[in-house]
Amino acid sequence: MIRAKRVYLLSSIVFLITAIFSIGFLHPDEQYYTLDFAFFKLGILDHLQTWELDTKIRPWTLPYLYVLLLAPFKFAGIENPFTLALIARVLSSAISLFTLVKFVSVFKEKLSHDQGKLFTLFTLFFWPIVFMSARTSSDNISTCFLILGISITLKELTKKNLLLGGLLLGIAFSLRHQTGILSLAFGLWILFAKKMCPITWIKFFASTILIGVLSGIALDSLGYGSFTLTPLNYLNENLIKDKISSFGVSPWWGYFSLILKNLNIFGLILIASTLVYIRKFPKRLESVLVLTFFIFHSMIGHKELRFIYPLLWISTFMLFKLIDFPKYKKSFNILFSLSLIGTLIISFKPAYTPLKFYKFLYHYQKEERLNLYTFKDRKGNYPELEMQVYKRSNLELLKSEIGPSSNFYTFTTKFSDLEVVNSKYNCIQEYISYPKWILEFNLFNWRDRSNIWALSKCSQ
Repeated sequence: MIRAKRVYLLSSIVFLITAIFSIGFLHPDEQYYTLDFAFFKLGILDHLQTWELDTKIRPWTLPYLYVLLLAPFKFAGIENPFTLALIARVLSSAISLFTLVKFVSVFKEKLSHDQGKLFTLFTLFFWPIVFMSARTSSDNISTCFLILGISITLKELTKKNLLLGGLLLGIAFSLRHQTGILSLAFGLWILFAKKMCPITWIKFFASTILIGVLSGIALDSLGYGSFTLTPLNYLNENLIKDKISSFGVSPWWGYFSLILKNLNIFGLILIASTLVYIRKFPKRLESVLVLTFFIFHSMIGHKELRFIYPLLWISTFMLFKLIDFPKYKKSFNILFSLSLIGTLIISFKPAYTPLKFYKFLYHYQKEERLNLYTFKDRKGNYPELEMQVYKRSNLELLKSEIGPSSNFYTFTTKFSDLEVVNSKYNCIQEYISYPKWILEFNLFNWRDRSNIWALSKCSQ
């Protein structure tokens, strides 16, 4: 019992560290949709600039959740967007950890005692889950509400659990509409596989799902200022008009490639164990959920790994249900050690490195007006600072030739541009994305392929 408490405590520390250092986002939606919408309602951001506003396809449930969570800090006088974003990540991690603890407590009951302990240990420190926990995205938070709803319902099919579980699934749908596929599959499974009375199912389960969905519609209408059905708008824009395909199209097997590319050895193991599990136990809940969601997303041309994030939780359980790790303890130790290495890396690594530049610039000589000279890249484009909420007000990016002034600042985003600036002028790098000693090593020409942001103070 004492050891278990230490594991949970250590996991909490890891989640907190990740939230602190994992500055930025996995996908821009995390900023431009979630946090920007919330900051707009909190009065931190003056206006929103996104095409989704006109089409009304973005649910407001998640931004309003962060408005609720961040409002006390805003009213306490905290208006620094970086501080508020940090608080949002910490709160996201807390929600994720709470969900993860509930998930392992319910699903480990399907395993032997020793296997359950290993499942708990591995899952609490599994690096992709730890990384995603700090994300303020709908991918993460909707997954938390979904998994929490499923876990509470499965713990015991009481009326109370059905009511709460259904409500959480309804909210998950309002957070991210695609989770409705999983909720439908889960609902039908408990109706038929568990032979639940249809009246009980409708009265205590489906009814609260509907409440969660209607609550989302109410928040969407409030956010957009008029009655809005975002699920229908989303369906129309992304599936009927197929606007989502403009962001890139992959073949039906694209997710297998993405899993292997991003999760490496873990991806291979999870794919193999999931396929074997489905073949052996096709009627079990886990198989039904994975097959339903995976097939649905595979039919859509545009594919991103974050879209199927809920399946990572389920597939991890499948792995432990399939392989008797207490019997193969050495294999578990190797797998767990590799995961810990991944966790160590992502815990201290920014999710979006350029945001560190925004943060530095936000505080750098804050009282002075700052003019930064920029230069065209190889494609003829000037670098921009597009995230308005993090952009200091007394700043101007200059696209003109450098004047006769003795001292000036330059802003570059490519190492090649930085080298040109350093060769032409006497410059000191006030900020650079990576330590200089790392830049000395250019294995596989990584410097040319990377965004290396720098603020240089130069003289003629």
